[in-house]
Amino acid sequence: MSDLVTFDGNQVVTDNRSVAKHFEKEHRDVLKAIRHLVEGVRKSSQTPSMFHETTYVNEQNGQVYPMYLMNRDGFSLLVMGFTGAKALEWKLKYIEAFNAMEKAIKTPQLTPNPHYRTRMIGTAVRDVGKTAEALEKVFGCRHGMALATASSMVGEAYGIDMTPVQRLIPAEDNPGTLSPSQIAESLGLFNRQGNPDAQTVNRMLQSCGLQDKPRDTSGANLKNAKWFLTEEGKFYGEQKPMDNKRTGYRGYQICWNADVLSLLRKTTELR
Repeated sequence: MSDLVTFDGNQVVTDNRSVAKHFEKEHRDVLKAIRHLVEGVRKSSQTPSMFHETTYVNEQNGQVYPMYLMNRDGFSLLVMGFTGAKALEWKLKYIEAFNAMEKAIKTPQLTPNPHYRTRMIGTAVRDVGKTAEALEKVFGCRHGMALATASSMVGEAYGIDMTPVQRLIPAEDNPGTLSPSQIAESLGLFNRQGNPDAQTVNRMLQSCGLQDKPRDTSGANLKNAKWFLTEEGKFYGEQKPMDNKRTGYRGYQICWNADVLSLLRKTTELR
């Protein structure tokens, strides 16, 4: 309904073009009726603020034409004689629009209290710590990842930009960043096509007891099952969620830290 009325100065108004359009009247007839009312208001010594003459520019020809703005009283006076179901429907719509706009204007706009804002930021920071502790406990993720996730969640909940806080999150002592392909490249393991041999690395990691796959009742790895970290493997890697839009894969990917390179070299006697 906001397209029916607008705010002008200190009151809510509509204009003759809008009335002519919605009540399906000729624009010139509405102008004539308003001018007749304006003349009548002057003669009866009523307040002339009901109608205010102005102009508008026609978008099609660029010409300037007269236009009247009218407040609620002027509108009511103008459409009083409009009859029919259609006219009644639009009268109600305009009244609703006037009421809504006037209510919005009268609603006090609160000025943000900087002291309250500061307290809210402090509370948000403390909530980041509590949320991070819960994430670590429930999901078993590393402290840095928990803090980063918690700061995003709390910032969104409070409507606060937590970017400055996220810059303060300390780096992990030994973060998991290496994929099996990167490990293969570091160890000089390549397949016949000359690409890093990630499959060999995965088997090496399994033989070291760092990762495994779900098994069936016979003890064989389940077909197409994903790798998961063993308890020993959690010292060398972490499972990070991933959403690969290129391949469509959604799940977890194990990322290994640099310590795993030394372990694999010692285990396989690679130098």
